[in-house]
Amino acid sequence: MRYLILLLGISAFITSCSSTRSASRSGGNAKNQPAGAKSKFLDNISINGSAAGNNDEKLPAMPEVRSAPKIFFIPAFNIEYGEPLQFKYAIKMNVEVERLANAELYKFIESWWATPYRMGGSTKKGVDCSAFTQTLLSAIYNIQVPRTANEQKQHCIPVDPEQLKEGDLVFFNTKGRGISHVGIYLHDNKFVHAATSSGVMISSLNENYWSKKYAGAGRVVEEKITGNVSFGR
Repeated sequence: MRYLILLLGISAFITSCSSTRSASRSGGNAKNQPAGAKSKFLDNISINGSAAGNNDEKLPAMPEVRSAPKIFFIPAFNIEYGEPLQFKYAIKMNVEVERLANAELYKFIESWWATPYRMGGSTKKGVDCSAFTQTLLSAIYNIQVPRTANEQKQHCIPVDPEQLKEGDLVFFNTKGRGISHVGIYLHDNKFVHAATSSGVMISSLNENYWSKKYAGAGRVVEEKITGNVSFGR
């Protein structure tokens, strides 16, 4: 029995020494490994021992940064003159609604719209061209002018077509005997008048008929009005 125990002790001591020598050899091999050698791990995966100490290693390239496109915001259209009639007549005349700032003018036109033409008439039952312009200038601009188209022209200073503005008078020779028709200029060659065909309406100076009959335009200057205003015909 004593002999058996002694054998077991000797066997354990030999095994321990063998393990220690194996570990020493492994450590020694690692220390003696040449610089730059790759250590191999499982499945032939290796790591370069000098990578961590290489200060010349380039950093990964940064992705290109591009400027975001500039977005220009157009302010929303904010109409100051919200009268429905201004929108209506802007469409009818094909002009920008904000240009029709004189709301009272378009209320006046609307109230007289399609009033039939009647020679010598001056009411909404029937009105002629010069009575209509006389009434409009008085009601909207507080300007008093004579009764007939020819007299109204004499109380104006001439205005070139390129200089026309709202409220100017436009004159026509429709009968070949001098001034026989008159209207009120609005915008973009449009004018309002009492036409023999359709009554109070808006027409264009560019229309073939009116362009041929056009006889000039004028702007009322109060200094030219002498007070001898004729209301007869």
